[in-house]
Amino acid sequence: MYNYIKSNRIRVLLIPLIIYWIILFIGTSIPSDNFSDILELSDKLKHFLAYLGLAFLLSLNFYFQEKWEGVSKYFLKYTFIVISLYGLIDEIHQIFVPNRSAEFYDWLADLLGGVIGLFIANFFLKNIRKNKPSFETK
Repeated sequence: MYNYIKSNRIRVLLIPLIIYWIILFIGTSIPSDNFSDILELSDKLKHFLAYLGLAFLLSLNFYFQEKWEGVSKYFLKYTFIVISLYGLIDEIHQIFVPNRSAEFYDWLADLLGGVIGLFIANFFLKNIRKNKPSFETK
């Protein structure tokens, strides 16, 4: 699985991240009175789950990218920074969306979801690295 993800990074990781992030942005840009609630979940749980998914996808993208070695090495830290800043920017953005507001506790739910997403991604990576077959040929 490790080698498959590494060799198909764009299709397996980058495109899903881009689609997920676009859907997340659109979802937070819709005025709340025009938004039919598909899932009857609490607001904080929605924030938690949304950022858990974002952190999971983003951290895998950072880990498997090959351009900057430091980003791959410290992918958890970089993901946390991006999730923290994006969550804050998203809350500020919602001030300008009709019938939405910025809430500190929404941002905390974003952060908590992001941290759990990081733990899940790290656990996933440890398991696929441990089971990574070596294809060394001479």
